[in-house]
Amino acid sequence: MRNLKVFSDEWVEEYTKALNNNADYKAAASWWTGDFIFVVEPSGNLDHKIDMFVGLHKGDCTGSKVLKEGEEYEILPPNAEARPLKEGEKIGAEFIFSGIYDNWVKVLKQELDPIQGLMAGKFKLVGNMAKVMRATKAAQELVVSTTKIEGAEFY
Repeated sequence: MRNLKVFSDEWVEEYTKALNNNADYKAAASWWTGDFIFVVEPSGNLDHKIDMFVGLHKGDCTGSKVLKEGEEYEILPPNAEARPLKEGEKIGAEFIFSGIYDNWVKVLKQELDPIQGLMAGKFKLVGNMAKVMRATKAAQELVVSTTKIEGAEFY
């Protein structure tokens, strides 16, 4: 298996597969609707910002991608209908979850729970906080899915 830098195009492709093969995520997120933009701010060994779109709808990952530098996205209203990823269209997401790379590494190594990190101010959320708080098990399974990616390596 090739080595995959976290948050690279190849890693995101493997993450989508891992998420869709995670029965615990499917169960925990069976009610969830709402796409995310995960923003990884530079820190530590990462010297550039990474924006990653992840489409989530009722226990499935409907698509994901790393946004190209300068590619814009828009914040959608609560409970907006999910839109399939289409080349050339502006990406929309109901939630933006952002934090510095070093905190993302702690989450991916399962040293920091993403919801606890949010409550401790290590991450910021744009979107309905109450809805996210009801999805703690789904959030944990989003992280567990990253551990299924073989050959993943950090910057």
